Amino acid sequence: LAHAAGAPLDITVASDAAGWAGKLGAELLPTGSLRLAEPGQVSALPGFDEGAWWVQDAAAAIPAKLLGDVAGLTVLDMCAAPGGKTMQLAAAGAEVTALDLSEGRMARITENLLRTGLKAVTVVGDALEAEGSFDAILLDAPCSATGTIRRHPDLPHAKQGEGISELIGLQAAMIDHALGLLKPGGRLVFCTCSLLPDEGECQVEEALARHDGLTVAPLEAAWIEPKWRSEEGGLRLRPDYWPERGGMDGFYVAVLQKPAG
Repeated sequence: LAHAAGAPLDITVASDAAGWAGKLGAELLPTGSLRLAEPGQVSALPGFDEGAWWVQDAAAAIPAKLLGDVAGLTVLDMCAAPGGKTMQLAAAGAEVTALDLSEGRMARITENLLRTGLKAVTVVGDALEAEGSFDAILLDAPCSATGTIRRHPDLPHAKQGEGISELIGLQAAMIDHALGLLKPGGRLVFCTCSLLPDEGECQVEEALARHDGLTVAPLEAAWIEPKWRSEEGGLRLRPDYWPERGGMDGFYVAVLQKPAG
């Protein structure tokens, strides 16, 4: 039912969420995103041209928020397109490197950074060949996208399970590579817009088994609802949550803490 109901439009604002909620007639969600029930043409809305906000599902905005205060930190957004998380991190004062394999999608990120006046270093390249050393990394890994079915009703027909095992292998390789780029004591946010435990909870449990000293950082945000929490310490978000508000995309997110020594 949640999938069939479709999806409202959520946006993330660079600052003054309450003020923009009033200007746009939007609902301010507990997580800080704004939700518009009947947005009309997005580019005609107040604040679009001056780059005060960008379109981003409320569930997709949660992973970057879980890094907490990132001001002055070096952060790699490892699979950055379409760029919402890059802009969130930049707006929060991080020194962001946005990496993506697709030149076309990176062009969209650059366009959005120009519109919003936010700054990030943009790199077109393979996540598994990324280099550098970072205080924090956000990995929104390629996945089955089963969490976005309410936006893309044809997904179940387009994806009958082919390629899932390859995606799961790629996710694990990306986690391992990301941990190698993290400074000691750094944090890796791993997330997927998937409803499958193999692309979420299981990935984290297996990463903990592969890496000595790796832990799941406790998530303290006041807006986290108890039913969102999963056994291994991550969050399992589902389309049927927030039914009275119009639901949310399916998502999995966990924050992995690299040992300090």
